[in-house]
Amino acid sequence: MTKSLIAAVILSASCFAQAADGRGAFIIDAYGDSTTAGVMSSGGKNIITPGNEMAYLQKMLQSKYGSAIEVKNHGVPGAQAAELLYKKGTEDASGWSERMANSDAQLILLNYAINDARHFYFKDKNTHLESPEEYGRIITALVKEAKAHHKLVVLQEPNPICGKVERWNVWPYVYQLNEVAKAQNVPVVKQWTAIKAKRDWQSAMSADCIHPSESLYQQKAQQTFDVISANFGKELSQSGS
Repeated sequence: MTKSLIAAVILSASCFAQAADGRGAFIIDAYGDSTTAGVMSSGGKNIITPGNEMAYLQKMLQSKYGSAIEVKNHGVPGAQAAELLYKKGTEDASGWSERMANSDAQLILLNYAINDARHFYFKDKNTHLESPEEYGRIITALVKEAKAHHKLVVLQEPNPICGKVERWNVWPYVYQLNEVAKAQNVPVVKQWTAIKAKRDWQSAMSADCIHPSESLYQQKAQQTFDVISANFGKELSQSGS
């Protein structure tokens, strides 16, 4: 038996063993803006902190369900939902379809709204201007396409923002997000709602009043963990350790 054939037999046996006990890696693809990436305002500069929500989320999930859980952070500072759906500079939505077709993730996390509201408020040129209603249509399209490729989907409300940037008026986008969640029957993490309910929540924000502090990122991770566990604990438990 050649070395290549031996290697193939070993790999086949390994795959068979995983299939036999229903176990395998469980991958979560997290898409969003700078608050997904983990940006934090520090010393007058924006940095990406290692203590971001997705890093904390992975630790929490691995602690409960095993080391085969992987959270891939696809957060992009400044991103809005339209950039995920459409190919740059066009209204061609095939990019998201291709990405979902090629993705090995079982679960998709989506966290957009802050930049969508910001660009619409300033009527920025060279961006896809998303009214709250257009944002809702885009999120709906993202969810439907992910589900068409047999992905589990969880939506995330954005964290609230404070100070001068409140004028961007993010709340109508949060409302639309929740309407999409109801219509598409997918879970939503109530980040905006939960953080706003806390007294003096602004003190947990970074200096720019847009990005969370590291402690607030950890709180957001806990809320996301709770929603994922409550809705997909069975699937997570079937992953390897």
